[in-house]
Amino acid sequence: MKQLAKIVTACTIFLLVLAGCQKELSLENNMGGAKAEGTLLDSMGNCQSAIVRGAYVMDSTMTDSNYALINVNFTGIGKYVISTDTVNGIWLIDSGYVQVVGAKPIKLKAYGTPILPIASNFLVQFNGQFCSISINMVAALDYLPTNAGSTWTYQYLPSLVGSSGPLDAFKLTTLAKSIPYNSKNYYQYATSLSDTFYFAKEAGGTYYEFGTIDFDYTSIFDDIGGFIEYPYLKDKSPVGTTWESGEMDVLFGSFVGVAVKPGKAKSVFTIAGVNQTMTIAGKTLTNVITVKREIYFKETGGTGFSKVLTGTSSYAKGIGMVDQNMVLSATSTQSVTATNWKIN
Repeated sequence: MKQLAKIVTACTIFLLVLAGCQKELSLENNMGGAKAEGTLLDSMGNCQSAIVRGAYVMDSTMTDSNYALINVNFTGIGKYVISTDTVNGIWLIDSGYVQVVGAKPIKLKAYGTPILPIASNFLVQFNGQFCSISINMVAALDYLPTNAGSTWTYQYLPSLVGSSGPLDAFKLTTLAKSIPYNSKNYYQYATSLSDTFYFAKEAGGTYYEFGTIDFDYTSIFDDIGGFIEYPYLKDKSPVGTTWESGEMDVLFGSFVGVAVKPGKAKSVFTIAGVNQTMTIAGKTLTNVITVKREIYFKETGGTGFSKVLTGTSSYAKGIGMVDQNMVLSATSTQSVTATNWKIN
């Protein structure tokens, strides 16, 4: 009898669970294929405000923290789908069942990966109605700020030969226009000394310059035959990683006070330090990467390259280059150090 009682009890529990499941399923089935009715507009016929949550960072895939809250006034129960168009690499969508008429907040989840650091306008669509949401995409915190109007002030140490006080410092400014080249967007950086530099970055953490293979903001070659593209920083590479630039035609000699000779030059780069802490302009900077750059020259008709200059460049996350040191001789160095910066 005890065994039979246990079986009866188990069957009773099973039937209760089954009954509960059937009741829940029947609720959905009663709704059938009904389509929810409602409006995105308020009583005055205007689009209601939306609340955008999360950080929308260029080259960063959207997560559960990226969404927009919109208000919908449902006038009929049923299934709904509310979505936006795809803009700048991302879109927002939500679907489900509404079982009670009235005002209801809907959470539109964001998907995709922002392409550019710009404000982007999305059209929210529901039942033939459209309302807009604006989301500001921002640049990733990396080693090359590109927002227009960002500025850096650098100081040459010691003073450049033949220069006076004001020429020892210069200001660098990010221009608004970028130039597409070789599947990259090159951003322009103009100096107060009337020079323009071109830098680009890839999502994988490689940074490029389209220019000469000199150290930045210091020319050691004369009459250079055009620009080349080369990577100058790889922010995900470990210490000891090395790579080379291509070769370019140069005249070399006047910078070091010897007879000028034509030939070819190239640079060899090595990651010398990562996750470093440095104090620059009285500020403590972390996540600094230092890259050693060795410049080689081969005279026209020569048989091999010889090293002519060695130095290091240090880059701080969210700022860019903060310090550069070149070894000119056993007793002489030249530095370019950041004294101030303002990143938009």
